[in-house]
Amino acid sequence: MRLRGRNFKPKAHLVYRGRWLYSLGDMAPRSNLIILPPDRLDAFTATGVAAELLAFEPDRPVHIVTHEDFVPLFQDAPGLVRFSTHDRANGNMPALRLLSEVMGHNWNRVISLARTRLPFLLWAHHRHHYRFESGSYALPALFASQSSSTFRPPHIWTPDKIHLALPETLAPDTPLVVLALAESGRAAWDWQHYAELIWRLSDSVAALKRAHIVVLSEPGSALASDLVRNIPAGQISHFDDLSFAKQGALMRRARLLIGTDRLAARMAASVGTPLVLRFDRDNLSAQGRPYGLYVGQDAVEVARYVGAHLPPDAQNLSQNAPHEGVNQPTK
Repeated sequence: MRLRGRNFKPKAHLVYRGRWLYSLGDMAPRSNLIILPPDRLDAFTATGVAAELLAFEPDRPVHIVTHEDFVPLFQDAPGLVRFSTHDRANGNMPALRLLSEVMGHNWNRVISLARTRLPFLLWAHHRHHYRFESGSYALPALFASQSSSTFRPPHIWTPDKIHLALPETLAPDTPLVVLALAESGRAAWDWQHYAELIWRLSDSVAALKRAHIVVLSEPGSALASDLVRNIPAGQISHFDDLSFAKQGALMRRARLLIGTDRLAARMAASVGTPLVLRFDRDNLSAQGRPYGLYVGQDAVEVARYVGAHLPPDAQNLSQNAPHEGVNQPTK
């Protein structure tokens, strides 16, 4: 009995892993895999790698292994992006779970930013195992001819149309000053310091005349509540649950971002906010940071610095982040 004709082709074998259905017989095009580090700042840095993959290999799906809290960093990316997530407090997916998620597939590229030797056990055409140092501000490019000297900064994807719930009376050209108050314990600034700084900026910096203040904070922030309560309502807006994409859109429009939130400072620098200044208690920040660092509580000195470095016609620099060595005052 003839069981198979000359043109017989067996069906691809389908395997279910986690939430995704894969075909081992026909994975075309092969996917790219990124294993993210456990820290949110480092995960944000990795958005540059994902953006590069989607730009240079747009037809290949990108599969990201990460903590569930970091998914918003990538959820507005174009193309097919898949996630395998976990909720462990230490940020690392359990080893056996990780193996079950990624083994058995023929990947195109495997990019590991976590401390694991797993990439060397996987089927892949290309393996990229960065010696990733926590705190890095950019990662070497994958597709540059001299990848050792070319770096990809983080990337923020925002929809073409996005609504920010700012006052309807706000003119399109009104300067925006963003106060990023998360991680407020990193500096000794209270609401009076910020209120004095707001007054001095609006009074003495030409580019910030009649500026509108936008406060970004964590839910339940007493510092943000005190500040908003003591500033006239028409001059200030407060958000404690703004989505990642909307934060990016806000920073693209802002002329100045200032405060204690490290992630917000990196985000603003990556989208080209003209001046970014982060407050801290010490000067131990890593070299090469793409934003300024100020140690102290002197609102007069900060306002003087902003006035000296923010030109009267300051506009957002789009995707051009500040260069190393710029905007780095330290008391």
